[in-house]
Amino acid sequence: MTPEEQQVWSRFGVLGLAGFLAGIGVLLASRETLTMRIVVGRALSSVMLGIGAASALTFFPLLAFEAQVGIACLTASLGTSGLERLIQTLRGGK
Repeated sequence: MTPEEQQVWSRFGVLGLAGFLAGIGVLLASRETLTMRIVVGRALSSVMLGIGAASALTFFPLLAFEAQVGIACLTASLGTSGLERLIQTLRGGK
């Protein structure tokens, strides 16, 4: 594996970890009853939302990695339902 490939995978790992930690933090702060299914499901979706922060490079090619980590934390904190609501609001929906 080339050094460039290692750097890409390392950054994906950091983005996924940032998403995981933000998502688990939100989950632990909630008052709902936690089951293993809920914890694993939310952890997986938070990791994927965190890694999805790399897609911001499509719109902002010179975006710093630190900003990508911030986007990863933000999207994981919002979760899927929060992102849906944000997109609806930006599009002028409900």
